[in-house]
Amino acid sequence: MSAELSPVRSGVLFPSVAAMVARDGEGFVLISGSGARSHVRGRICADIEDSLARGEATPGLTRLALAHPALGELVAWLATPAVPLTRDNAVRLDGFDTLFLELLGRCNERCLHCYADAAPEVTGALERDLVLAVIDQAAAERFRRIQFTGGDPLLCEFLPEAVAHAAARGVPNIEIFTNGLALTPQLLDQLAPHRPAFAFSFYSADPEAHDRVTRTPGSHRRTLAAIDRAVARGLTTRAAVVVLEPSTDIDAVVALLRSHGVGMVSWTRTYAVGRGTELADVGVAGPRAGANGGPQAVEGGGHTAPGVRAGLGKLCVTYTGDVVPCIFQRDTVLGNVRAGGTLSEFVAGARAQAKARRGLPRVADAARRLQCASCRLTDAALGFLRDASAETP
Repeated sequence: MSAELSPVRSGVLFPSVAAMVARDGEGFVLISGSGARSHVRGRICADIEDSLARGEATPGLTRLALAHPALGELVAWLATPAVPLTRDNAVRLDGFDTLFLELLGRCNERCLHCYADAAPEVTGALERDLVLAVIDQAAAERFRRIQFTGGDPLLCEFLPEAVAHAAARGVPNIEIFTNGLALTPQLLDQLAPHRPAFAFSFYSADPEAHDRVTRTPGSHRRTLAAIDRAVARGLTTRAAVVVLEPSTDIDAVVALLRSHGVGMVSWTRTYAVGRGTELADVGVAGPRAGANGGPQAVEGGGHTAPGVRAGLGKLCVTYTGDVVPCIFQRDTVLGNVRAGGTLSEFVAGARAQAKARRGLPRVADAARRLQCASCRLTDAALGFLRDASAETP
């Protein structure tokens, strides 16, 4: 095969199906959206090479796929858009959608499962000028959504300015992820003119069960009151429900939130990140849960602007300044915004090399740590590239 036909040195990503074909020393590794791995060796590798170069299955690959399920999956993947397996594409995938911007680690709840280890006594926070600079970079990178989160972003004194800045830079979707406890009428007056969407954390239709999760008495009542205030202003709202108790009645939660005017309700189990590590195998996502426990959603009005194509790429700037692939992928550190450099440089590896504080976990436990198939693809791709780099003399 000519060098011109070779698609990439490392392999190919298929973002829409969260799959990857990667080269190794003896052939190819196929990783599906479910995390299943298949190793392919022998003469068929020439057909795989040719198929990847052409962007469609060769007749030889198509024939063999009839008898080999893994190759059958590959043939289906080849019918979807592909990008070369590079560090940049491993994070960006088919285009950036969401930047999670953790303004601070302080929170007025101390939820049992918090992925960010947020609590009232946490002092870590991003500086105002740094946040505004990151928003500028996100706009330049054409992120389709910025989600202000934390901790609880309502406790950040410059949140209204940050929201206004994102709106002025033309970010299509601006969302505030909050428990709502600090959403006073005065704060809402400052935020509402910029039309941010609100995502509210919620846990149960039963007030006592909800408050057990937040470890904050009265939080159920106060969150519902905040939802009512946002809905009354005509702002887009959704609710994200983490199910920690198997007895949770999802239908009752959905009915309650719908009665308060929430446009979309999603639910999932918790994941093995932060304080959720010890609870990841406890909660379930209710009677209508999908494979691996979620996420599941009941629609009632979206939170993406009309005409805006949703990509799959994500990035998160934590309240410590770390740039990581997503809010659940906190051990894979691409860089730190306080060290200088831009989001684009961190993703491409121009300013810092990807590293892990405790080593990149393997594909086998990705479902316990990561919610989305696209995030599991990013995790697998970065891990493969790191391992391949380490093996190169």
